[in-house]
Amino acid sequence: MNIIFVIVPGVYDGSELKARNDSYVVHKIVTFIYNVDNSYTMAYVDRIKSGKKTFYYLGKTIRVSEDKWKKIRIKLGEKEPTREEIGKKLKELRLEEYKVYNQDYIDANKLEIIDDFKDVYNNHLKQIPKTIAEKEESDFVIRFTYNSNAIEGNRLTLRDTYLIIKEKQIPSGAPPKDYNEAINGREAFEFIKKYKGRLTTEFFEKLNGILTQNTGVVYPGRIRFFPVKIEGAEYTPPKPEEIKLLLKKMIKFYYENKRKIHPFVLACLIHARFVEIHPFEDGNGRTGRALMNWILMQAGYPKIFVPVKLRPKYYEAIDLHNVKNVKEYCEKMFEVVVEQLKLHQ
Repeated sequence: MNIIFVIVPGVYDGSELKARNDSYVVHKIVTFIYNVDNSYTMAYVDRIKSGKKTFYYLGKTIRVSEDKWKKIRIKLGEKEPTREEIGKKLKELRLEEYKVYNQDYIDANKLEIIDDFKDVYNNHLKQIPKTIAEKEESDFVIRFTYNSNAIEGNRLTLRDTYLIIKEKQIPSGAPPKDYNEAINGREAFEFIKKYKGRLTTEFFEKLNGILTQNTGVVYPGRIRFFPVKIEGAEYTPPKPEEIKLLLKKMIKFYYENKRKIHPFVLACLIHARFVEIHPFEDGNGRTGRALMNWILMQAGYPKIFVPVKLRPKYYEAIDLHNVKNVKEYCEKMFEVVVEQLKLHQ
């Protein structure tokens, strides 16, 4: 076996490869320097002889457990592949990787659909003027804020939310709490958009503090030190003394899996776990949905919101996670997100 190509994830565009005798090497190897324990390795092309024939495979070796590795391969054919052919097959290789790491969470073909949305979204952004992109983002912030607040009982209409966020007007009859929640939604989005730091408890506290300020919450942005119950739900959140450790474990799970689990699945899992922990007096759902978008944005995926009309299906998904039916939860969240993307992208 001869390895004739080495491909660094995240930088391959065809122009990064340079011929050198029988090999192609990647110049920007520094971009591949990740933490040594995250198990993300380079893709490569194998040249394997079988009798009188030579076959080429696109491959990757991935860690599936503490001491177990698995090689995945995509057949390229009998001729030495061009850079363009390799580029096209990288998506298939990624799909095979999804099958290994995400089989307990969601069907890999559904992740391919999410990736297709991502490609369409990113191509769209490249083709439109900056002014149009800014208008589209402004529209998203309004819709995200309206829907996320409405799910929790906010009485403002979409039009009201537009007037508050975009026109800086106070709609007639708007309750002060509902008005402030709209303002907070816009500020929270600006915060997660600019935040480039690590996932930490302090990040959660800041985000929740923004979302719940001036809304009558006694302890905005402060980890609760008292027990709570969720109205209308059978699930009881953890005791206050358990919260910090549970958040620490959730953060550890995120960093151990951000190079393994698909960003959509990871965003869904962290969102549900955060809501399950229920670390704050109020605004846990809104904080969790903003957190989900932060994870997606970090990975270059489209921003999403849960339409208020899909509230029953969304809560059904959360209930599935609460009873540890994680795969059905992810499948249900996929349905919610795809319906939203089809309607609003």
